[in-house]
Amino acid sequence: MLNKILMPSGGQTTDELVILQWEKKVGDFVRRGDILFEIETDKANLTVESFAEGTLLEIRYGEGAHVKVGETVAYIGETTDKLPSKDKNEQAIPEKKQPIQDSLTVIKDRDEKKAMLTKEDTKIYASPLAKSQARVENINLEDVANFVSKKLIKKDDIVKYLTHLRNGRDADTEDAYFVEVTSMRKTIARRMKESVSVSPHYSISVDIDMTEVVALRRKLNDSITRVQVKISYSDFIMKVVATAIAGHPFINATFQNDRIKVYKNVNFGLATAVAAGLVVPVVKNVNNKSLSEIAQANVESIEKVRNGKIRESDISGGTITLSNLGMYGMKEFTAIINQPESCILAVGAIIEKPVSVNREVKIRDIMNITASFDHRVIDGAVGAAFLQEVKKILENPHMLML
Repeated sequence: MLNKILMPSGGQTTDELVILQWEKKVGDFVRRGDILFEIETDKANLTVESFAEGTLLEIRYGEGAHVKVGETVAYIGETTDKLPSKDKNEQAIPEKKQPIQDSLTVIKDRDEKKAMLTKEDTKIYASPLAKSQARVENINLEDVANFVSKKLIKKDDIVKYLTHLRNGRDADTEDAYFVEVTSMRKTIARRMKESVSVSPHYSISVDIDMTEVVALRRKLNDSITRVQVKISYSDFIMKVVATAIAGHPFINATFQNDRIKVYKNVNFGLATAVAAGLVVPVVKNVNNKSLSEIAQANVESIEKVRNGKIRESDISGGTITLSNLGMYGMKEFTAIINQPESCILAVGAIIEKPVSVNREVKIRDIMNITASFDHRVIDGAVGAAFLQEVKKILENPHMLML
């Protein structure tokens, strides 16, 4: 049976996706659940699995192609199946490897210790993404081939060459350079601008004594077995915030069509840095999870992000976001709300500070949380009361047992 493989949806913010890489080639046998190809959406790089089993008979869009959602990208079936003819208006398929010049010969220049290319020998190939970036940067692909000593140029090779130029060029001749903007970075720029223009932000900051949490976390992690996941401070904060939201439901809400939509479940996004920008995987139903379950979910989400295995369902449906820069030593900062949510928490580093405790000066572990709120949903007094509750529970973590 002949099966169409369609370009899946990459979310509600785009109807066109880029094919980054094919994991299978024509003629390969494909099983259900096998990864067929990787796509770039405006939020993350996602893998597409096969729902069908059979032979990959045809690939209609190659690497680097921009494909609309719902378009047929490939066919899987029996080798005896007859493929439909292509629509005359269908986009031409870019090859995975395309020659970019006539035949070239690599000749070593002993004086300069670098390769130069001349006509007559080995062909050089470049991926569509590499060629596209080379055009944007106005880079000669021959120079890139010389630098990386490769016949197949990929996008990463372009990036390496740009870094080389940036570090090696004379400042008098080159004082700036351009970098191609990915779909993710374009979306981050657009969404941040929209967030500030659409949502009237205000921020409140509070210092929290984390001494009891530090001690409790150490005890819990010391008792954890090898197969269990260590608990992070972000896990603690998510658990505490979900508990505090029970008494302040508007924190977990959004402004939609002149109404406030209040969510019953707390779906917590954790801002995670990747090479291309920022991805926010979401842990669903944090209010119904234990501390260890939150920790396990966060570890799995972060691993998916770093391995490029994140799915659209993993980054959708968030109702509140946590951005923790404490590991970078940042004491405090202000974050921009992740639309359409109404609250984001910016968490700083835990720092030892002398503070007054019962009129005695003691060294305590202090952490700053700065919350940004959408004033259309959350008034100042409501935001302050919520942060006060978060502070109260974090300074007295035994309250989580009540």
